[in-house]
Amino acid sequence: MEQTLTTFLNEFLAAMAKAGPIFIKKIILLAILWVTYKPVKGFIMKAFRKFLSLKKLDELLVHFLESFLNILIIIFYTLNIIQILGIEVTSILALLGSIGIGVGLALKGSLSDLAGGMQILASRYFTKGDYIIACGVEGTVQRITFLYTVLHTVDNKFVVVPNGRLSGEVIVNAGANDERRVDFVFSVSYDTSIDKVKEVLTEIAKNHALILKDKDIFVRLSKHNSSSLDFTMRVWTKKETYWDVFFDLQEIVKKRFDEEGIEIPYNKLDVYCKTPVEIETK
Repeated sequence: MEQTLTTFLNEFLAAMAKAGPIFIKKIILLAILWVTYKPVKGFIMKAFRKFLSLKKLDELLVHFLESFLNILIIIFYTLNIIQILGIEVTSILALLGSIGIGVGLALKGSLSDLAGGMQILASRYFTKGDYIIACGVEGTVQRITFLYTVLHTVDNKFVVVPNGRLSGEVIVNAGANDERRVDFVFSVSYDTSIDKVKEVLTEIAKNHALILKDKDIFVRLSKHNSSSLDFTMRVWTKKETYWDVFFDLQEIVKKRFDEEGIEIPYNKLDVYCKTPVEIETK
């Protein structure tokens, strides 16, 4: 019994003596990874941001690339830890590949959204601050993530649009250019002078501070309606003052029409009553 115990202790000590340096080496390597993770990550991210700033890329694309790089750094350190612990990396990758296929089939919609997000950022259909109309909603772009785009509507609603659907839709970007055209249609009665209406509308446009004077002011009779003459008015303004001009001119035109005696037609019915004498005569 004593001999057996002695043999076991000798074998245990020999194994410890053999494995001890390897174990200590692994502890040191893990400690190095732990200590260097934040400094190395910070240095890489800082250098990457500086590189992107030289390229003058879109803010949303920069955020997207930074998030992607952050994931790559985490994967790199994770694979190193697995290798230090003695786990076969190829086996882990094969397992992750199998899991990835199953997850990919289950989340094919999310993968479509991810691909859509990358397509949107690469093609730069729109950027932060642009006013877009797509997928039955419209609003100002706040941010683009991997899977969805966030919009804020004019009445301050929070709208989330999946990137997969957004990338496959027709997108109207009203904020792509610095200037926007504001279109109006004003109706007047048939007995109103055409020249007078054109003169009044043109004067209103020229006197409004937010309307661009270096752009053409368009005022023309556009339609002979059933009960009115319809005038089309088109003016230009900065994109950030679009709604100010739109609502201002609606109010100003109504007031000026009242002052000038220009009638804005509305649906009405004229009823003519015949007297009993007229009926008997017939």
